[in-house]
Amino acid sequence: MKIQSRHNNQVSPRLARGFSLFEMVIVMGIIGLILGGAIFSMGKIKDGAAISTTDNSMNALMTNLEQYRNIAGHYPSTSQGLEALLRKPTDAPRPRRWSKSLDSEDALFDAWQTKYKYQYPGTQDPALPEIVSAGPDKVFGGDDDQSSQDQ
Repeated sequence: MKIQSRHNNQVSPRLARGFSLFEMVIVMGIIGLILGGAIFSMGKIKDGAAISTTDNSMNALMTNLEQYRNIAGHYPSTSQGLEALLRKPTDAPRPRRWSKSLDSEDALFDAWQTKYKYQYPGTQDPALPEIVSAGPDKVFGGDDDQSSQDQ
């Protein structure tokens, strides 16, 4: 919109002046800072969601392992692993009865697409199996590992 002066119906050069390059750079810098902060915050939210997803997945696997124990009479051995929930184990200890309790191998991976580590007996409670996620760094043995026995 052009601002016109009252005299002779002409545009005043003083009032028609636009933004300077310096002003535009300042505004773009402020917008960049706001977007950077928002993206950083979203990354932290994503990490928290992945941790929660992994906890929920481990809880579901523990429920499936309880069902396996009720049907088979025992938990799968460490060598049989979580695959015993997908395929009937052929090595000892063989289950009395068996039923498939997982639909796909995708359930054997955490939110960071690393395969869970399974061991029975567990490290903290030897009466229960333990499922371990390597966490965001995808390396077992770090501070960010998640265990089903930590919950």
